[in-house]
Amino acid sequence: MGEDGIPFLARAREVEMLRGALCDRQSRLVTGDAGAGKSRLLREAIAAAAQPHVLITRWPGVLHELLVSLAGGLGCRPGRFPDLRKAPSASLKPLILRSLRDDPRCILLENVRDADPRTYRFLQQVYYLPRCCLVVTARSRESLGSLRKLLWDPREEIALPPLARRDARRLFDLAARRYGLEARDLPEFRAKVLASARGNPGQVVTMCKLANRPEYRHQGHILFRPLRIDAFTASLP
Repeated sequence: MGEDGIPFLARAREVEMLRGALCDRQSRLVTGDAGAGKSRLLREAIAAAAQPHVLITRWPGVLHELLVSLAGGLGCRPGRFPDLRKAPSASLKPLILRSLRDDPRCILLENVRDADPRTYRFLQQVYYLPRCCLVVTARSRESLGSLRKLLWDPREEIALPPLARRDARRLFDLAARRYGLEARDLPEFRAKVLASARGNPGQVVTMCKLANRPEYRHQGHILFRPLRIDAFTASLP
């Protein structure tokens, strides 16, 4: 049982693949649309693998901010600087690499996009450190920017496809029970959600979660169109 008490359906194979990679310290790229379950997959695999790691949940887009986050997660001390944010990138890089050499970890970066060449060159060093691994989530390899040159091997990719329709139906029923969803037109709402979500589990759960809010209800009915727009908007980075 996972987040909100809703099981992580139909992803056991992917969880096991990532768990094994973390235990063997092998780098991986996890791809899928927003709401496909990339973040949930990371958390399930991390819990199962029980490996030392640093998880960066918000992609900073700027190398210095990434270095500050990594240094903080590794417990690096800023030396003569008052705090890590004041330290220049040239000082943070060796601190991070030294820490990872002394105590190898799994480095996990969520929602990576448009990485620049400087970020690529630094993460390349992390990628090749002994007993370290780099796990990245992204919508696609093409969205990685310069980092796609590092994570180019299809054998290192774990792609999250849409759920099969039977699994999407089961997920809807579980989410509807979890959120106590009742409505005169619940069967019609169910059909609309499944058609609109197209197997995207995050969309199924989000629409069920929103459906009890008063702004999406009218005389016992669910106002699907505004709910669908807001659910889709919520999934955008």
